[in-house]
Amino acid sequence: MADIIQFPSVPGNEKSPTPSLNPAGLPARPGLRKILWVIVVLCWPALRFIMACDVLFQLLRALVLWDTPGTHAGLALLLHFAVFCHLTWFVAYGDPDAPR
Repeated sequence: MADIIQFPSVPGNEKSPTPSLNPAGLPARPGLRKILWVIVVLCWPALRFIMACDVLFQLLRALVLWDTPGTHAGLALLLHFAVFCHLTWFVAYGDPDAPR
C-alpha cells in the first residue's frame, strides 16, 4: 500500500463552493450538446447496428444503381457514411465533461 501525504493548504487560496458561471454571469446548466451526447450514448448499441445496416444498404444500392443517371446513389452513400462516422466520433471523443 502507498502512503498518502496530505499537503497543507495555502492560506487565502481556498475557493468557496460557488456554481460555475457562464460569460453572462448566470449559473451554468447542462447544454444541448451534453444532453444530446447522453441520449446518443445510451442508444448507441442499437443506433450503431441500425446505422451499419443503413450504410450497407446504401452501398448495395450504389453498386446496383451505379450507371443509372439521376439517382445520386453514390452521394447518398457518402452522406450516410459521413453521418455514421461523425456519430462514432461523437460517442468516442465528444464527451462534454472532458477538459478542452
